[in-house]
Amino acid sequence: MPDIRILSETLSNQIAAGEVVGRPASVVKELVENSIDALSSLITLEIENGGRTLIRVSDNGTGMSKDNALLSIERFATSKILKTEDLFSISTMGFRGEAIPSIAAVSKFTLITRVKDEDAGTNIIISGGKLMNVTDTGAPIGTMIQVKNLFFNTPARKKFLKSTNTEMSHIADTFSSIALGNRYVGFRLFRGGQLIKNFASSDSLHERVIKVLGKDLADNLLEIDCQESDIHVSGFISSPQVTRSSSRMIKIFVNNRLVSDKGVASAILNGYRGSLMKSRFPLAVIYLSLPFDKVDINVHPAKNEVRFFDGKSVCNVVVKAVQSALEQAQKKFFKEALVPEAPEVPVPVKIHRLKNKKLKPPEIVEESLFKYAEQPVRTESPDHREPPGHTEFKPARKASHKEPERPAIKPEKEIKEQAVSKPARTVKAKINYKGKFLIKGQVMSTYIVAETGDGMVLVDQHAAHERIVYEKLKTANKSSTIQSQTLLMPETLELSFREADLLIQIIEELSGYGFDIEPFGGTTFIVKSVPAIIDKKETTPFLFEIIDSLVDKKTSTLKNQWLDDTLILMACHSAIRANQKLNIQEMEQLLIDLEKCENSLHCPHGRPTMIKWGKKDMEKMFKRIV
Repeated sequence: MPDIRILSETLSNQIAAGEVVGRPASVVKELVENSIDALSSLITLEIENGGRTLIRVSDNGTGMSKDNALLSIERFATSKILKTEDLFSISTMGFRGEAIPSIAAVSKFTLITRVKDEDAGTNIIISGGKLMNVTDTGAPIGTMIQVKNLFFNTPARKKFLKSTNTEMSHIADTFSSIALGNRYVGFRLFRGGQLIKNFASSDSLHERVIKVLGKDLADNLLEIDCQESDIHVSGFISSPQVTRSSSRMIKIFVNNRLVSDKGVASAILNGYRGSLMKSRFPLAVIYLSLPFDKVDINVHPAKNEVRFFDGKSVCNVVVKAVQSALEQAQKKFFKEALVPEAPEVPVPVKIHRLKNKKLKPPEIVEESLFKYAEQPVRTESPDHREPPGHTEFKPARKASHKEPERPAIKPEKEIKEQAVSKPARTVKAKINYKGKFLIKGQVMSTYIVAETGDGMVLVDQHAAHERIVYEKLKTANKSSTIQSQTLLMPETLELSFREADLLIQIIEELSGYGFDIEPFGGTTFIVKSVPAIIDKKETTPFLFEIIDSLVDKKTSTLKNQWLDDTLILMACHSAIRANQKLNIQEMEQLLIDLEKCENSLHCPHGRPTMIKWGKKDMEKMFKRIV
C-alpha cells in the first residue's frame, strides 16, 4: 500500500472545485451570492464565450480591506460564521469559505476590491491556484472579480462543457433566478459587451417575475400570501390554464435563497389537485420565509438543498396558500361572469274576441313524466320532415263539429304486435356506418357509445381522434405535404436563453412542419406561419410545449425523437376535445377513420381509445350469470 501523504493545497483546492464549480454557471452563482452578502445595490455580470473566456462580476458593496482580501483566497476563511451555533442559524448566502479558492484553483483569477475608508484598493492575481501578485490599485468602492480561461489547467473537466449557447443559457437562468430572489438589488447581464438582462432595483415583484418567466404570463398570475405561526409563504403561481410539461419553471426560494426541494414542489402540485391534467406543471415563484434556525442549508457544497426543522408544517402552509389563491381566482371569475338580471318589462297582451263569444282562459296543464303517452298524431308539416315512420306525439285534438271517419277496427293481436314493435318516442336515425360498431349515441359530450356483435364499447373521442390525426400527420410528414397557414398578426415568443438556444437548433426542422419562425433579436422570435391543422389560438402554448418537452433531453435523444414527439403534440392540440358535442355523422366518420389506423386501440400517448364490455362481462355485472 502506498504511503499516506497530505495533499498539496493546490490539489486540495482543485478537488474542492469539483464539488463547487461544475460549470461556468456555478462560478456565477457563487460570485453573485458573495456580492449580495456584501450589501450591494447593483451587481453587473459580464460574460464572453459562454463563460469559458471571461466571467466578470462587479458590485458596489462594502468591499474588503487588503488583509481580508488576502484571507478570502484561503480555504475555509469566511466572515459569515464564527462558532458552531452559527452553522445552524445561517442568514447569509455563503458561509463555507470554499468558493473563491476553488474558483481560483481552476482559472486565471483577478480580485480588485476597496472599502470606503481607504484611498486605494487591492489587486490580487492568481493563476491555477498559485498567488502571482498583490498590489495597491485605484478602484471604486466595492469588489470586482474576474475569472478567465476557466478549467485551463484541468482539461478533463473542460471537455465536459457544452456548447457556448448552452452554457450561456445556464448562466442566464442562474442569474435571473438569483435576481428573482433579491428584488431590491439591481442586476445587469452583459454578453460580449451587449446588455441582455436588466433588472432594476425599483422593479415590483410582479414586474420581476414577468421579466423572468415571460410576458405571456402577465395576465395569468395569481398572487399567494399565507402566514401560519412563523412560516410565511408568498409569491405568484400561474392559473391552471397556463401549464408546462416539466417542473422546470417552478422556482422555490427559502429566505431568498434558490433551492431545490421535492417536498415543497409536491406541496405546490397538491394545492393544484383537481385543477391540472396529468403530467402538466404550473409556473410558480414561491418565497418561504421562516426563522434561520428552523432550516438547515449546510446539506450540499452547492447550497441548493435544504432541510426543514418541521417540513410537514412548511408543506401544509404551501398547500393552503396555493389552494386559497385558486379559490379566490375562481370566485373572481364567476363574479365577473355573472350577467345582471334584466328588469322585467311588461309585455302588452292583445286580447282577441270572437263575435258573440268570449275566449275561455287557457287550460294550465302540468308537465308530467308521462306526457309522451298521449295519443299519437302524425306531423305532416312540409317544413319539418322526419324519416319515414317517425311519429311526433302531441295531445289529441278535440273533435270538431264534423264527424270524422271512423278508422277500421284492427284485431287485438295486431294492436299488441304494434305496441311491442313501435314503442312510444322511438326515433330511428339513418345510420350509414358499415363498420364494426352500431352507434347508440354520445354521453357527457366526451364518449361515444356503440354496440358490437357481442357487447358494447365506450370510445374516448379525444384519444381516438388524436390517434387518427397522428397517423395522418406521420403520412403527410413522410411525403412532405403538411399544409401551412400564414398568421394575419404574427405572434411574438419571449424565451429564456436555454429555450432560445434549443429553438434555434430545431427551427429548420420546424419549417418542414409548416412553421415559419424567425429570430427577432436576443431571445425573441416571430412566428409568421403555423401548420393549418393547428388552431391559431394554440400556437404559443404549442411551441412552449415543444420546447419544454425537449429542453431537458440529451442531444442524441433530441435528434432521434423530437420530431415524433412534435407530431404527437400537433395531434393532441388539433384533436377534438372532451365536452364537445358531435352529431351522428361526425361519430360515424370518427369510428370509420379509427378502424383504418395501424394502432386503433391507443392514442399516441399510450392511453386507450376505447373500453369494451362483452355480453358475458355485462351479464356477470348484473348477476345474470355467476
